[in-house]
Amino acid sequence: MKKLWLVPLLLFLLLFGCKDGSNGRLDTSHLEKVEPKGNVTEEQLKNSPISYEPSSLDEGLDALPFKLKIPNDIPFEAKPLQMSTIEDFKHDGKNLRVNFTTTAKDKSDVILLMITVHNFKVEYSDSGKDVRLSNGVVGNYSGNSLIFEKDGIYYDVSYNNRNISPDQHKKDIIHIAKQML
Repeated sequence: MKKLWLVPLLLFLLLFGCKDGSNGRLDTSHLEKVEPKGNVTEEQLKNSPISYEPSSLDEGLDALPFKLKIPNDIPFEAKPLQMSTIEDFKHDGKNLRVNFTTTAKDKSDVILLMITVHNFKVEYSDSGKDVRLSNGVVGNYSGNSLIFEKDGIYYDVSYNNRNISPDQHKKDIIHIAKQML
């Protein structure tokens, strides 16, 4: 009879002990599922990722089963960074690709920043040059992209800005990447 206090304690720990209520899965409760367009067969649907759109950046970040830092110091006059889609590759909420985009506030400036994040291993070509970021993370810089991995999360930062020199471009894209580490 004296150990009855143990039952409520165990229930409490079971219910609240796992702070991540998503159990390592995407929380789709506040996301809008994007329905495929065109004539898509059932077989094609099974082999295509399920796409979701969040109504806000914060809502999308909260839905993810992993934490992401997003850059807040963009090296040009940019519109707010938006999470355009979250894609669930295996339809189980575990293998995800997240896409972020922003453009220049001034529509006459053709500037685009795209960030793609995967929480599963992605094979990229290794044709660029290694660059040291921070905390021992090394990225691969090639053309307009910088690819790196930290703690099982894979990042691809693509930055197009014809208004700056190649040296400045490299500095800017490294600056963006370091903010996500």
